[in-house]
Amino acid sequence: MSINQMGTSKSALNLEEMVVYYQKQLREDALYYLGKRGIEQETIEMFRIGFDPGKIGFYVSPHQWGDYFENRIIIPVTNAQEVTVDLIGRSIDHREPKYKSLTGEDFMFNEEILEDTEDVILCNGVFDVLSLAQARLPGVSVPYWLGFKETHVELLKDKRVFICIGNDELGRRESVRIQTMLQQAAKETYIVHLPETIRDVNDFFVRAQNPLETFIEILNQTMEDTMMVPVAPDSNHITIYTEEYMKRYRGQVSGTPSGIAKLDEALFGGFGCGLYLLTGAASIGKSMLMKQMADHIALDGTPVIYVSWDMTGFELWARSIARILGVEPQLVMSGKIDPDQIGAANAQYIPISKMLWTLECSMETTLEKVIASIGKIAMVVGKMPVVFIDHLQRVPIVGGKSLPATAAERNTMITYALKQWSKEANVTVIAAMPVGDNIPISIPEGVEASADVIMLLNPQGLSVNGEEQHIALQLLKNRNGSLVQIPLVFQHQKAFFSQ
Repeated sequence: MSINQMGTSKSALNLEEMVVYYQKQLREDALYYLGKRGIEQETIEMFRIGFDPGKIGFYVSPHQWGDYFENRIIIPVTNAQEVTVDLIGRSIDHREPKYKSLTGEDFMFNEEILEDTEDVILCNGVFDVLSLAQARLPGVSVPYWLGFKETHVELLKDKRVFICIGNDELGRRESVRIQTMLQQAAKETYIVHLPETIRDVNDFFVRAQNPLETFIEILNQTMEDTMMVPVAPDSNHITIYTEEYMKRYRGQVSGTPSGIAKLDEALFGGFGCGLYLLTGAASIGKSMLMKQMADHIALDGTPVIYVSWDMTGFELWARSIARILGVEPQLVMSGKIDPDQIGAANAQYIPISKMLWTLECSMETTLEKVIASIGKIAMVVGKMPVVFIDHLQRVPIVGGKSLPATAAERNTMITYALKQWSKEANVTVIAAMPVGDNIPISIPEGVEASADVIMLLNPQGLSVNGEEQHIALQLLKNRNGSLVQIPLVFQHQKAFFSQ
């Protein structure tokens, strides 16, 4: 979250005043935390690091931002002209999110050094940059995970960039994504691999013996290896592959659970990076099932964005409230439920809603605009959300641009764009796409090629009382798994899919 989302305008903020105020609040527990991260007093003073102790005793913040940064290290961010443009707060306890931005500006931390250096180390976070600054090495970072954008590419134009992101599978994928983005702009790019068990640059400088000398050796070795063979041999990836195998060997969940146990089993733990299509005839329950899965994922603490070109946020909320109350959604939407029951259901929905964003779209809302909005939300929460897209056939790709004449060509273009984005941003996309009533169904060849998984809701008939509908969730395509059929029951009176 940024302060702008709280209703405070940027013009109402005096960032320089805030920097000075927070510097005066540095205290023993904050200094102890900085010391554990290897940050020295000289660096604290140079970067004007501060602290917000929050409400202690009779302490009351004299500023309108209140306890927004409570119990957080405060790191000022300056632009190329050394003007403060944002503040980053890092919690020193276990509260989430770990990082908070005050203004949410699209910046690069420590970018003022770019004017004076041709070589730069692109890191994962602000503490990595602080560690490099202490070692007199030029480092920059974007503030949040997966926050590197085209605007940052321009800042690194004609530079020799060493990409040193998190030392895990996701970090390596992000490194490749950034290197691809920089290929046409940077003079040279190198992906730097840190030793095993080291999380990131800050962790390296805290734990390694002779860290500066060792780090420079790693940079030099990276350049030599890249110049000899521009594409790394598979031997460099064996560790990544083995890590993934051991997760599966131990039965550890490697995906995001959907809440449907048999589906998660077929998907090796749940949804992973890629494009998942949920198909079925009109009014079969695609939106209801997607909202049920979205709520389950959000309740589990994973950020979720539900994008709709058809239903309003109210209509989607009504489906969730109906499921909590065990009533038909029409009763909620028509205002026929006692307000006290709605209040009780809202109390249960609040933990879900804290990790759930609904984007109501019009035909003027292009896919590019949606992706940009998702990127901003990911920056705020520090993690790429799972994305649900309702009514794929209504998604406009580029505003004002004529689309292919046939629905098949149009859907193919949209699914291809979503597939490419899911790969580049390492994001999970679950999208609904209607098909005709005929079985077997016909899916355009281009759509089928783009999707990693295709699921079909196939009605199996009503029960005697007509209140339950038996539906099979069939996997028509599962890139790395089995094609299974999962029996579900849609309970109309409870607005719920059960297994």
